[in-house]
Amino acid sequence: MDLQQVFVRPTPTVAVVGMATIDYLYVLDSHPAEDSENPVRQHEVVIGGPAGRGAIAAARLGGEGVTLSAMCGTGVHADVLRRELKAEPLTTNLAVRHQESQHSAVIVTADRGTRTTIWTPQPRADEQFIDALPTVFDGADAALLDCTDPALSKAAIARCRELGVPVVIDTGGYKQSSEDLLAGVEFIVSPEKFFTGRHPGEPLERSMAKVHEDFQPKVLVATQAARGGVYLDETGTHRYRGFPVDTKDSCGAGDTFHGALAWAVAAGADTATALDIASWAAAQKCAVFGNGGIPNRAQLERFLEESIGDSTR
Repeated sequence: MDLQQVFVRPTPTVAVVGMATIDYLYVLDSHPAEDSENPVRQHEVVIGGPAGRGAIAAARLGGEGVTLSAMCGTGVHADVLRRELKAEPLTTNLAVRHQESQHSAVIVTADRGTRTTIWTPQPRADEQFIDALPTVFDGADAALLDCTDPALSKAAIARCRELGVPVVIDTGGYKQSSEDLLAGVEFIVSPEKFFTGRHPGEPLERSMAKVHEDFQPKVLVATQAARGGVYLDETGTHRYRGFPVDTKDSCGAGDTFHGALAWAVAAGADTATALDIASWAAAQKCAVFGNGGIPNRAQLERFLEESIGDSTR
């Protein structure tokens, strides 16, 4: 098997719509206690948000076929966000509204790479932004959406359905408001806590079966961090593998997973391969502080060549 058999479209187009923000990362020895002083061991400024980091993950894998559309405030944080986005191989469409721009402070522990996030919201999508959506998805091979702004996501899903563009949606943790967005979405991707939140006390596979019955996605994915995860499709329930690494920073691992998955779907990879790529990409991100670990196309090709070689031995 060669790479052309893995990807039907080696340079796909992915339209990403949702929240993009700027993250200020601070590494501390441990999570701070009340009334304590904590020296910062390492500090970095990176693009975050489900759509922002997801778009970066997709763009680094695939070149210039990725677009990011998001609302944005004003002020110094907006300036930093625009500066950081310019350094990435993607096209951005930031709709500016006059309020303090979204940003997050993320505390990462040096011992385990776990995180605490303090954030301010981005502006909500207005009619002007939503009315511009028809052009966002024209010619896209796949779309990546989040559930941070239900009105925006609902309009985006409707437009993708009109155009026949497959949607990958990042639900985040379980929220009642996301229920209205999921019917008919091709790829629903949720952390395990989404299913325990919707069906407390149920085994994962049973709760996944209920979600699949209610919303009928092509593929339903439950992510389980370093353990990999479970997916359900028309052929049944399957596991995909995790890629253990020495975790330096888990912030944005899920966003990276979703962006890489959307890119692989757009490229035409089969479901098992697409999830392998997404899981691998998320692990690479965790191995490096900040966004420096989000892999590029050359790294992806090496990973696939090694994986294909392993599978044929």
